[in-house]
Amino acid sequence: MPPFARRLALAVVIASFGCDRGEAPPDPPPDATEAPPASGAPGASAIASASAFTPEAPPPRPPEPWLAEQLRRGDPRFSAWLDRAEAIRLQILVRVLDAPGKPGKTHAYRADAEYLYPASAIKTFLAVATLAELNRDVDGEIPLGTRIMRCRDDRGGCEPPREDEDDSEGAEAEDGKKKHEKLYLGQELQKLLAYSDNDAYNRLWDILGHRRANEAVVRLGFPGVRLNHKMNAPPDKSLKTLRTTLLVPGKAAIRVPRRVSDLLLAPTDAARLEEGEAYNDAGKRIDEPMSFANKNHASLSDLARLHLSLVRPDHPDALPLGLSDGQREHLLRAMTRPLRGAHADDHAPFGPGVTAVLDPKRVRYISKSGRAYGFHIENAYVEDTESGRAILLTAGCYANDNGVLNDDDYSYDALSRPLLAAIGEEMTRAFLTEDAAVTDDGPR
Repeated sequence: MPPFARRLALAVVIASFGCDRGEAPPDPPPDATEAPPASGAPGASAIASASAFTPEAPPPRPPEPWLAEQLRRGDPRFSAWLDRAEAIRLQILVRVLDAPGKPGKTHAYRADAEYLYPASAIKTFLAVATLAELNRDVDGEIPLGTRIMRCRDDRGGCEPPREDEDDSEGAEAEDGKKKHEKLYLGQELQKLLAYSDNDAYNRLWDILGHRRANEAVVRLGFPGVRLNHKMNAPPDKSLKTLRTTLLVPGKAAIRVPRRVSDLLLAPTDAARLEEGEAYNDAGKRIDEPMSFANKNHASLSDLARLHLSLVRPDHPDALPLGLSDGQREHLLRAMTRPLRGAHADDHAPFGPGVTAVLDPKRVRYISKSGRAYGFHIENAYVEDTESGRAILLTAGCYANDNGVLNDDDYSYDALSRPLLAAIGEEMTRAFLTEDAAVTDDGPR
């Protein structure tokens, strides 16, 4: 991307993050602007007068946003990562959240410069949309103890679909109940956000359906989000949903018929909707880039603002999500991550960096990450509970050195995991420590 385009994209992102439509955005902060590169080269007379040949020095690097400069100073690996930023689709967005009631300064690096596949990070949108819509259905607060009954298409009555049965035919758990008898709204939300369970996502998808899910996220204030498909299913196989009955304690049951969505979503206007040299499809290699035009989409800014609205509903830029305090706290508990233990790094990619700076016992870490097709995203609220300092940190990149998608051979270990951990470390050091490099009012 040319320098002037990077400047424009960056200014737009920083100016628009958290601003309502129709309001004049604030001027971009002076530390987030880029000056044009120095023009001109040494003249012929200067070269001729040199007593001996010396290699021409590379042109000076154009000034970078404060965030990029901070990263380069903090960890030498960032020189290589930032030099490849466009190729690996690196995007970073961080907002300071120390002072209650204040918007907090936002720093960005290439945020929303191009498409990032959200993978499981999109699940938070479906969780919030499901609760908000069911609250509308009961004209109040849908109980988390609502039981979910899903019915197969090819059988009469209401026999559960295969994915809702137990692993072995007729097997029962210790409590004597089969798997499909233990599907409750609150538990499915817990599994969805705590363990990133794909079946839970697909069960909630069948409750809302393709059309209503997308209409719901627009009502929440996110018209750019695209919910195009279930997990592990293509868009054309996601338009049809099962018949579902919700048994609401103390209220009439909600009966959802089988549906086939007729909603046609325009592709997102994000740049670079194709990636890779080839991809695998049903066991066959297709030697062309893979298109993401009809896949799920949520921009870095939308992911961050939804997270802000959940964690800090009283923030000036938070959107009303139509949830009760109890429902919101249920979602936050599911997304609160331990930063030590098995699989901690999988669910908290910034975590290894955060705990390199702060004792994990004093860190509150609430997040939802996503990883698929070589894309790796983390969306996290990080708070030092002793000092009260907090940031909202959202970042993503693309890690696929061989250029082939859908082959389960990605560069997560070599690139995205160390990169996201390093971002977590440098941003924790910059914002959350006693000698932090910046405050809510800007760099010290």
